[in-house]
Amino acid sequence: MGVQASGTGIVAYDSELVRKGWVLKGLVQAKSTSFWDGLTGMSEDAVIYQKNDFAVKEGHEVHFQMDGNLVGSAHVDKEQAWGNSEQKKLFSDSLRVKRLRWSVDNGDKFDAKNVGDLSLAEHGDSRSKLSDLFIRAKDQMIFDAGLGLLHNEAPTHTYLPNLKANIGALVAADVFTYGFAMDLEDVIKSGRGYTSGGTRRPLEPYKLADGRKVWLMVVDSRQSRDIRKDNDFIGIAAQADVRGENNILLKGVIGTLGAFVIIEAQSAFGTASAELGKSSVEICGLRKVDSAGLFEGQPGFGAGGTVVASRGLILGRGAFQVGFGKQPDYKFKSSQDFDIKSESALEVWMNVQKTILNTENIDYVDAKVAGHDYGVVVFDTFYELKA
Repeated sequence: MGVQASGTGIVAYDSELVRKGWVLKGLVQAKSTSFWDGLTGMSEDAVIYQKNDFAVKEGHEVHFQMDGNLVGSAHVDKEQAWGNSEQKKLFSDSLRVKRLRWSVDNGDKFDAKNVGDLSLAEHGDSRSKLSDLFIRAKDQMIFDAGLGLLHNEAPTHTYLPNLKANIGALVAADVFTYGFAMDLEDVIKSGRGYTSGGTRRPLEPYKLADGRKVWLMVVDSRQSRDIRKDNDFIGIAAQADVRGENNILLKGVIGTLGAFVIIEAQSAFGTASAELGKSSVEICGLRKVDSAGLFEGQPGFGAGGTVVASRGLILGRGAFQVGFGKQPDYKFKSSQDFDIKSESALEVWMNVQKTILNTENIDYVDAKVAGHDYGVVVFDTFYELKA
């Protein structure tokens, strides 16, 4: 008796509903590998505010709205309240959805008919590989948005160690230390003391499941190494953290430091582009940046005479926006040469950006919300570039 086809392994090319459901399931399965998976939600309370509008096609916009709180003073005794009420504050942002397609050459072993057992089918292999590539590409879009590469939107607020004015002024002593992290925490909380960008509203923290309010600090491997070699950090961690093999000095995971939850990200490998979807992503992660403003993966990065920095991210509530338009689709096309070979494509309508809010009516006077990176701050530390 032949092998029975799996009910979930049928891809009917004449049924758009079946085809889209099949690829969407593959994307959901691949999502577990995303660096940003646990930080994505359907409201501004998450680090990544994702909105799905499957009625939106390329060129159309997905809109995001955020409310402000009231700050007005009281009306005392017989002061007239009517007509002098405070207007509710409303902020918004939008992104324009683009159609992105990733394709793969299936060679000459692809069956253009309905596919049965996905474990043996070329359709299943193509879906798996395309889904994996999409997750890495989307992750890199978010990294690049935070770093200031995507859409050429440079960071509005930066912080460098030892009062250095820019990356070109960094020297070997300007690395990521415990003292630097504590100074940075004060800057994030107070909204004052940034290297560039001036005074701003304190970065809004996001809540953990237990209700704690924290900021996410994303560092690269060099920054992680530097703080774990710092004498101040070693002394505190040796006494304050748990004993045995789970001590952070031994297991190499920094964890929580002050109000920061520190996560080490991989370094990006592949090419870099400011245009959405145009970076080739071998490994997704943080990129170094040099004093000429070039990012790791761009031609000319780290050329002689430039200083290179590790760029880390401080992320708060509503830092990024991810908008999806039409539901993702899986496309297949056989060759004109009598179907001797074929290619498959994953088609997605989406865009990614940092949250930079616009004022719908009125902004705050001092703690302004609009016009700057709402939930992202970058910090640069010295990096010795080696071949």
